[in-house]
Amino acid sequence: MQTADAVIIGGGVIGAAALHALAARGVQNAVLFEQGRFATGSTGQSGGFLRVYHTDPFLTELAAESFAFFLEHRERVGYRRTGLLYLEAEQQTERMRAEAERLGLEFLTAAEGAQRFPALQWDGVGGAVYEVRGGYADPVRTTRFLIEKAREWGALACEGTRVQRILTEGGRVTGVETSIGTVHTEHVVLATGAWTPQFAQALGLQLPVRSKTIQVHFYKRPGGAALHPAFLDDTTDLYARPEAGELSLIGLPVDEWDIDPDVPQGVDLAGAQRTAEVAVKRLDWVDEAKLSGGRRSFDAYTPDMRGIVEPSVDLQGLILATGWSGAGFKLAPAIGQRVAKLIAPR
Repeated sequence: MQTADAVIIGGGVIGAAALHALAARGVQNAVLFEQGRFATGSTGQSGGFLRVYHTDPFLTELAAESFAFFLEHRERVGYRRTGLLYLEAEQQTERMRAEAERLGLEFLTAAEGAQRFPALQWDGVGGAVYEVRGGYADPVRTTRFLIEKAREWGALACEGTRVQRILTEGGRVTGVETSIGTVHTEHVVLATGAWTPQFAQALGLQLPVRSKTIQVHFYKRPGGAALHPAFLDDTTDLYARPEAGELSLIGLPVDEWDIDPDVPQGVDLAGAQRTAEVAVKRLDWVDEAKLSGGRRSFDAYTPDMRGIVEPSVDLQGLILATGWSGAGFKLAPAIGQRVAKLIAPR
């Protein structure tokens, strides 16, 4: 029977970051299992946005810690600096200004923003936080880089290996049963994203995690359309960034919950039309742009949108690292560090 110091379930960016952090702390006998290929779940469909500012200080802390990792390894993770704006309504401007000052970021009034970034329409915006180093990175390259380094330090990462069951005895984790055999361990990290409800149900646990659809679209900018920075618009829930080939990635939240992540989904035209109707409020060329496909994916959400990175209170040895919504990519290095500290505190 194989044994491990820790088993991580899920080969997306969160699982990869946890494996990387454990290996960096000298936990060489850590194993990651991914049922498909690494980064082919929600990670592979992510827009890869990178920013520090959040309206929640806890998420800002995670993002700032993680951003340092992305900058340090910018070539390996495919970092692209586009600049990034976070737009908010008038009633939020004083809080934004104070938080931007604390973080060393730039605050812009709507008038200043319109002058500085005329590629965007600023109607209904009170102000914005601008991050000159904001942009995006490649989620697949990032995940594989994390796994590659962890392997160099002695960890094991297995593709095409389904965890069929988490083994327990006396209220604690004892191992996992996989498609290639049983592994005994005292620590199991659940980095399973939208598959989390399935694992929780099998263990008889009630976790505040639900799966939800995410859909993004690519629009080809018409000739003469100015290049815009990446932005997130809290007034409309819209988010967008430039993409190679004169494209822009544009997304809008989809209100479809408790979906089955094992059922493939194509881009929904009605969703694309709804997105375009909102997007034209910020990018006036969208109604003339050609839709160039998109991605219809999924992720896991918690009610407070903060995700979970903590030990289970019901099952000793189970570490939860899930529920990070579509925002988990930019937080992954910091989440991985927190998982590693729970298992191997220094």
